[in-house]
Amino acid sequence: MDPILSEAISAEIEQAQRVLLVTHVGPDGDAIGSLLGLGALLEAQGKEVTLACEDPVPESYRFLPGSDAVVQATGGRYDLLVSLDCSDQRRMGDVVPENLAGLPLINIDHHLTNSRFGTINWVDASAVATTQMVLALAEALGWRVTRQVAICLLNGLVTDTRSFRTSNVDLAAMRAVLRLMEAGASLPEIARQALEQRPLASVRLWADAVEDLRLEDGILWTSVTLDMRQRHGMSENDFSGLANSLSGIREASAVVVFTEREDGLVDVGMRASPGLNVAGAALRLGGGGHPQAAGCTLEGDLRQVQDRVLAEVRRSLSERVANAQ
Repeated sequence: MDPILSEAISAEIEQAQRVLLVTHVGPDGDAIGSLLGLGALLEAQGKEVTLACEDPVPESYRFLPGSDAVVQATGGRYDLLVSLDCSDQRRMGDVVPENLAGLPLINIDHHLTNSRFGTINWVDASAVATTQMVLALAEALGWRVTRQVAICLLNGLVTDTRSFRTSNVDLAAMRAVLRLMEAGASLPEIARQALEQRPLASVRLWADAVEDLRLEDGILWTSVTLDMRQRHGMSENDFSGLANSLSGIREASAVVVFTEREDGLVDVGMRASPGLNVAGAALRLGGGGHPQAAGCTLEGDLRQVQDRVLAEVRRSLSERVANAQ
């Protein structure tokens, strides 16, 4: 970790007593893992910590120590705000009160498309997960990584790399895994809980979405409608993993999953084969992410959103062909 950044972050933490940690809406395993991990680390330094996320912790991550402490509404006074795994300020949602607008904000994230919205911005696109960065911070500042912290941080590494199968996994990531296992985290148990365990209702929902799969020009896409989720009793926050599963289909260079929300918006998850950058498409649509895994949230009815997104993914495919010539 850059010593100048670690000193700047350390100074802000030293001056603060009441710290608000926030992660992004529709949280994934890295979001929850970094939130809980850094929260436990700060509490061990004697800080009063509030862990916040606009959406509840998904069922897949409720096994993580401290997950029941995450709140969906905040209030009171804080000295410091820390954003975790948020590529832009909008990703924090409405959980941050407006009266905190002038608060020092530490932005910790590993997305290439991060808009650097903090007063201190630590953005490391070489990290495979934000939890890897939290581990680096703990080591730079000499904080003890307990078994509780290690479990939360390893969860982020496991889930954001699809159990270490993404192309950005390198020696630094695997060394981080080793250190967390040495601290007491079980890699097989975290992989089982976070990636393998799921309710039967979600599999039935997947079956409906798979039935609606379409493939055109190397793009595979499907939709999870509000009616589907209501029929199977699944909330948008508890439904995940379909895009990752579909990304292994040989005929597809890109995979897009559209999920209708109760508020009339549509969540869009994109996955790409190596060499295709869907982060560019997501960024043009107001979202962001990584070259092979990105997303956005759009207004409009499902058909309108599909047309907009698929046009941008086709543009990215065309750009790849043009660059290869």
